Amino acid sequence: MLLCLTLLSVAVAMDIRSFQISNRLIVSGFLIGCFFQIQESGVKGASVFLFNVSVPVILFYLLFLMRVLGAGDIKLFSMIGGFWGLQLLCTTIAASFLVAAVMSLGKMIFHRNLILRLQVFRGYMLEVLASGRLLRYPQESQGERHIIHFSIAILIGYAIAMEVAY
Repeated sequence: MLLCLTLLSVAVAMDIRSFQISNRLIVSGFLIGCFFQIQESGVKGASVFLFNVSVPVILFYLLFLMRVLGAGDIKLFSMIGGFWGLQLLCTTIAASFLVAAVMSLGKMIFHRNLILRLQVFRGYMLEVLASGRLLRYPQESQGERHIIHFSIAILIGYAIAMEVAY
C-alpha cells in the first residue's frame, strides 16, 4: 500500500534529521490503519487492529529497555501491523532485522571497529549473565558511530515484505 510506504518514508526523513519520529505521524498511521481494518472486516477489524498494533510492543519491550531499539521504531512496526495482517508484519520484522544487521556490519567495517564492537558485545553478555539482570547496552564514547537509523531498515524491510507478499 502506497500510503503506508509514504508514511514510512516521511518517518525515515524525520529520523535522519532529528533522531525522532513524530507521534503525529504515528497517530495518523494508526487512524488510517484502523479505518482500513474496520472498512475491510467491520467491527471485528477494530480488534484485529488492536491485536496487530500490540504485537510489536510486546515483542520489543525488552529491546527498548536495553536501548537497542527506540520507541519510534517499535511504533513504526505497530503502524505497519495496523495497516496489514500479522503475516506481513512478521515478514517485515524479519526482513528489517536482516537489513539492520547488514547495515550495522557495513558500518563497523567502514569505521574499522568490528572487532572492538564484538568485544564490547561479548563483555556486555558476560556482565548480563553474571549479574542476572537486564542492563543498558554500553554506549560508545566516540559519538554516534555505532548508531544506525533503524527506520531505514524498517522501510526496506517493508518493501521486501510487500515484494514477497505480492
